[in-house]
Order: sequence, then C-alpha cells, then structure tokens
Amino acid sequence: MTTAKPSERKRGRGNPPGPDELLESMKGYPFFEALPEELNRRLAAIAVPRTWKAGEVIFVRGDRASGFHLVGSGKVRIFVSEPMGKERTLKIATEGELFGEAAVFQRQGYPASSSALTGSLTFFFPKDAMLALIGENPELAFATIGVLSARLQHFAGLLEGSLKELAPRLAGYLLELPEERGVTRLPVKKSELARHLGVTAESLSRALGELKAAGIVKEQTAGALVLDRKLLGERALGL
Repeated sequence: MTTAKPSERKRGRGNPPGPDELLESMKGYPFFEALPEELNRRLAAIAVPRTWKAGEVIFVRGDRASGFHLVGSGKVRIFVSEPMGKERTLKIATEGELFGEAAVFQRQGYPASSSALTGSLTFFFPKDAMLALIGENPELAFATIGVLSARLQHFAGLLEGSLKELAPRLAGYLLELPEERGVTRLPVKKSELARHLGVTAESLSRALGELKAAGIVKEQTAGALVLDRKLLGERALGL
C-alpha cells in the first residue's frame, strides 16, 4: 500500500465535479435526500473535491479528525491495524456513502484508517464548517445522528459476527448484497472479503465450498454467484 504524506493528502488531483454538479448528485444519496435543497446547496458549497489513486491512504487512525468524506466514485476501505501487522476491514464505502463522519462530534483523532480501494473521488466536508451548519439547522443534526446510529449498528453486527461460525457469517453477508437478474456480484475481491470477515483467504474458500456443497451457492464466474436465498437465509440463522 502506498502511504501518501500528510501534505499530499490535503488536496486531490484532476478535474472533479464542481458544486452545482455535486448538488445534483447529492439529491440521490440517502444522507442528503431528506434535507431541504437550500441546505444541500450550502453543503455542496463547502465540499472540497479530492481524487485518490488505488491504495492511497486518505487518513490514518489517530490523525486529527478535521472532517468527513462522501464517496463520489470508486471504493474506499475503512480498516484498523491489529497486532502482528494484520489489517481488519471494517467497511467498504461506495458511491454516496459517508466515512469519517464521527469526526464531526469528537475531539480525538480518527478511530480507524481509510484508503482508496480503487481510483476514487471523494468530497471532504470540513468539521468547523459542518458544525456551523449543524448549529443553524437542526434537521442536519438529526440526519448526522441517524448516520452515526446506523454505523454503530453495523459495528455491533461485526462484533456479533466475529463470534459466529464463518459459514453463517458469510451467508448473512451474501444476503445483504443486491441481486440482479438472479445473479449476486461480490463488491470486492475474495481476498478483500476475507479481510472484511476477519479470516484468511483459505478459510473463506472453505466456507464458500461448504455453501456450494449444500447447494446454496453456485459460482458462475469470478465474483458472480447464483444463490438459493431461502436456503441462504436458513444457513445465516445457523440452521
């Protein structure tokens, strides 16, 4: 992984969308769609576009929490480093999702690290400007709290999942993925999914093999699966 120097991480490269284009995009993102257009306009005005190369670090755990990001395009990995240098993926943030949002309400540094999984565009919302808007607009405060609550539930699920057998955990993960014309596509490579689940690639392969042997999963091509969702749901429950 290529770690960008702090000075290099302050500014993106390229020609990303301006405030008007961002405003149009924001209307379809869950965090913004319930907010008044004028408030979204003010949010778009303070957003700072930044571009990242695949593998480039966006912020490191413990860095001063100066704001949060919205993914405009690409994929961003949120992770923590564990003993012996192992990294555990907490979340893969995709288009329209926020990350680092806890920074708005805390004085400590970022609780986790983040890096671009692919070439990515993010929009950075500075903490001071966000706090000023939140102070003037209660609906923005409620929207931010809602995102934080959902993130807390996600991490609680990770904690619960770490105590479960891998195959049911994998089944539960697959159930959350969208299905398109009978095919479910993994959003990340298997090696990255193994990190997300906190297991080795070999353990993940064995769990997939177990689901295949039970007729629950049939792998068509790399990353594309045909699932029996009824059986998958039963396996997720440990049945």
